[in-house]
Amino acid sequence: MNNYLDITKSVIISSPAGSGKTEKLARRYISLLKNGVEAERILAITFTDKAAAEMKQRILRILKDEETELFSKLIERVSLMRVTTIHSFCGTLLRRFSFEAEIDPNYRIEEALNSRIAWEEIIYEILMGIGSRKKDDDYNLILQTISEKGFKGLADLKGIINYLYEKRPFSIEAELVCPLPVPASLIEELKNWPGAGTASEDYDKVFEDSGRLAMSEEYFLTGSKEPRKRPHASFKNITDYQGWALKMYLYWTGRKLEEHSERAQRIKSIFMKCNETYRNKKRLGGILDFSDLEYLAYKLLMENPEWANILYAFDEKTDHILVDEFQDTNNFQWAIIDSLTEEWRSGLGAKREEGIKPTIFLVGDGKQSIYLFRGANVELFSRAKEKLNAWLGKEFYYEEVKENFRSLPAIINFTNHVFPKLMDAREDSPFWKTGYSRLDFARFTEGLEPSQSGKVELLLLENKEEPISQTKKSEAELIAKRIQCLINSHVIFDRKTKAQRTCKYIDLAVLLRKRTHLKKYEEALRHYGIPFVAVKGIGFYQEPETAMLRALVYFLSNPKDDYSLYVLLKSPLFLLDEAVIIKAMRTEGDCLFSKLMTADETKATGASLQELLSQLPHLPVAELIETALSKTGAWKYFHEPQRRANIKKFIRIIEELEADGRSLIKLRDFLQHTYDKDDEPKANVNTEGMDAVKIMTIHASKGLEFPVVFVPGIEEEFKLKTADSLVSEKNGRLFFIYEPESAIRKQDADFMEHLEKEIEEQKRLFYVAVTRAEDALFLTGCWNETGNHSFLMFLKQGLGLCRDNDSYQMNAQIEGLSVMSEEEFTALYKKEYAGENIKSIKALKYQSVKELRKGMGAYATGPFDTYTASTPESPGWMQVADAVTVKRRHGKDWLILGDVIHRIFEGISKKLFTESNIRRMAEQLLMPDVILKEQQKSLLSVIEGDIALLKQKGIWQDIIMPQKNSFAELPFVLELSPNAERQTLKTVVYSGRIDRIIVKDGCYNVYDYKTFPVKENEIDYLLKEYSFQLGIYKKAVSQIFGTKNVKSFIVFTHIGEVKEVC
Repeated sequence: MNNYLDITKSVIISSPAGSGKTEKLARRYISLLKNGVEAERILAITFTDKAAAEMKQRILRILKDEETELFSKLIERVSLMRVTTIHSFCGTLLRRFSFEAEIDPNYRIEEALNSRIAWEEIIYEILMGIGSRKKDDDYNLILQTISEKGFKGLADLKGIINYLYEKRPFSIEAELVCPLPVPASLIEELKNWPGAGTASEDYDKVFEDSGRLAMSEEYFLTGSKEPRKRPHASFKNITDYQGWALKMYLYWTGRKLEEHSERAQRIKSIFMKCNETYRNKKRLGGILDFSDLEYLAYKLLMENPEWANILYAFDEKTDHILVDEFQDTNNFQWAIIDSLTEEWRSGLGAKREEGIKPTIFLVGDGKQSIYLFRGANVELFSRAKEKLNAWLGKEFYYEEVKENFRSLPAIINFTNHVFPKLMDAREDSPFWKTGYSRLDFARFTEGLEPSQSGKVELLLLENKEEPISQTKKSEAELIAKRIQCLINSHVIFDRKTKAQRTCKYIDLAVLLRKRTHLKKYEEALRHYGIPFVAVKGIGFYQEPETAMLRALVYFLSNPKDDYSLYVLLKSPLFLLDEAVIIKAMRTEGDCLFSKLMTADETKATGASLQELLSQLPHLPVAELIETALSKTGAWKYFHEPQRRANIKKFIRIIEELEADGRSLIKLRDFLQHTYDKDDEPKANVNTEGMDAVKIMTIHASKGLEFPVVFVPGIEEEFKLKTADSLVSEKNGRLFFIYEPESAIRKQDADFMEHLEKEIEEQKRLFYVAVTRAEDALFLTGCWNETGNHSFLMFLKQGLGLCRDNDSYQMNAQIEGLSVMSEEEFTALYKKEYAGENIKSIKALKYQSVKELRKGMGAYATGPFDTYTASTPESPGWMQVADAVTVKRRHGKDWLILGDVIHRIFEGISKKLFTESNIRRMAEQLLMPDVILKEQQKSLLSVIEGDIALLKQKGIWQDIIMPQKNSFAELPFVLELSPNAERQTLKTVVYSGRIDRIIVKDGCYNVYDYKTFPVKENEIDYLLKEYSFQLGIYKKAVSQIFGTKNVKSFIVFTHIGEVKEVC
């Protein structure tokens, strides 16, 4: 039996990446059950709701597979399983003891955004209202604090208070650092310094007046606030000038520390005043915010007079605590766990007398602690180990796991070579320094060829000294091309099926250290026809689709808001040409809306807007937004899952605000408050089963794994500049330090230690990124000779990576590790991807149409460029579907069905799922668009009926099912020159996707699915109308594959007919 399964001992396991942390915690939980411990007496704590759900599922799955009798007993009592997040546990504790905590037992948790808006209103009331409260006790306090920083004082104070708000609850408990007073002996020495008194008439006043001291800085300080070495002209005759300047610098530093300490006290007082007002406002509303949960639980256990009774109530129901991801714990969370288990560790108490040995089980990995900015304290891992060992002795067990079950040898060997040089903590190092232990390869390898040891590739661009935006664009395009080379060619080893297969989009992840250049990566993938989804992205309120809907709400609240209406008219809701809008603006009317109603070309648009306004008294705003999207057909322009999900999130937010009784004007106020909130998460997109590249931050990827990982921007430097405020922890105590003088911060031990902790955090972040990869790891960026503090610097340290003329050298000999320059990759791309390879797809970059979007605000750039009219100088870009003149009107349900059926056919053709999973996939795909169960049931019936008909006629077997030498949803870009026959006077570039291509007997058969109902007498007409679309597809296939032997067909899926288009 594994030692960590011994339930008589408390355990800490250091479990590195890929070693099965969650599995070990689940096995410990099961071991407790097998030894007779009831589920309700075990508390398992994780740090996210998702992790808690996965933990519960894993426990049940193992029991079902291995302990069927125990599984049957537990499933009947599954509601009693206490697998929860730390915040949920704290919330339960607070509801149980709400009277002691002095909170409403029916409290609700306020959304973070609403909390922030409420806080800003309080800041405004307190700081902006001082002029009307001159007799207020806080008036002088606030006025003095503001006036000290001159005209920037108010903004500076507001910034620091907001920093303290973000750092709650740590900032609430933070003590102030009181500097030692300037020694009287130093002052006396400086006053009597030979020659100093005669060099300046007011020399003695420097030691009495801080203003005089500030005016005298030039005599002893350089511009960078360091002691001068060359004497100032006025002081060149004093004895030992350098010695005097150094002593004056020490005096100046001491006085500044005293001055800034006093200011810090005033700032903290103002912050606590704001926080008290905020707390009272929440209490009146019966709400708490997220940070309150653990803080109030902490106060309940540590300071409440009833703490002993509270601990007894917990102890009465709990015998064992298990904590996952312990490296992410903060001081308050550990204090709560520590308090709850204090009696257990003492070896005393009622449990021991009854023969029960209560235990604590902690599992984590210090190398993966990456939440310092949220207050996570990596030192707690080592402190807990020391504490448990000291208290429990032989009843404590510590284990450091070595096995990695995730990655192939190349990735493990790369990790073992690089990180010992970065994570070099020694026994006498502070606990926040990171140490490293080697990983051992333990992944299932049966059927794996010796040559398939994995891949680590460094892909480096030349440093062309171009603007950063251009460099990032080049890097993003390089990644897109590298992905194209991998798809359907690079072999990976599927750990689920334990078999080899070629790489798909679903296997790839792009992990970003920060989101600054996210748009560049999205644009590159979009341009190269690579499906992707941004996971857990932020910037929801800055997205174009959100800006469009915000403009719609603004217009509904004020039809004379010309700017918002202009944005609407240019957006996919109406897509009016610039010239049409300008022409309308020249007509009579008191605003743009009234002018639309009179101009001939815009009367229809004006009527549509008027209809929306007329429904305001009768329909909720959320419903009006949906109506506008449906009636204008704007939905079709938001085909990307992320954009559709963002729209649905916006509508849901409006629904919730209306449910809270907010009027249209209040909705507008809310949206104005959120306009610049760039940290709001984008809508969640269910990526399960989606054949798309995932883009996410490294933080968001923690706990996940991917066959192929790209880590871009390795040359980007970490911003390690310290701010003037710092909330820090030292030996279990929290401190607030304020030091606006950067020269002093550079010499301050606390600020410097914080910078070192930040560097350690970046090492751990790099480790997390690297260890997400199973089969292949690609590190990309721009070579930089001089850059400090970057992932590239870590590679230079770990591999000895350097540039030697036109090539790269390193001192590491790792099988599977390679370095490729931009030039080398370009040659490889041309060889492997362009021309003869049947799996290749030509990708053309389209020219920017940014000029056409000037003055358009949120739509100046973005996903709607494709739908903009072209300039005479540039090719006209067009989606093939938009070039078709035939328009079918069968209602919204058939549009939804069309999307779903296309996705299902693609999934079957590409082997993304089997026929047995069709119904489940259809339900998932319908979920975002169909709310009513009856409607969903009806649509599912149509889908199943159509598939049955296609099978009956053999079309399913011959076309939809996977075929040799075939393609599904093949993206293309086709450029056609001016042609008199087509009546085009300029180059036109068509883009689109071909539903199906099957190569048979040397002939390329192109199939296009039409999913709507068709009558027999309509077929000939439709074949003629769609001939242009299929003709474009045929030309694209001819160009891509270099063949003239191409035929095209339409598959009418609802009637089970296949017709050739001549």
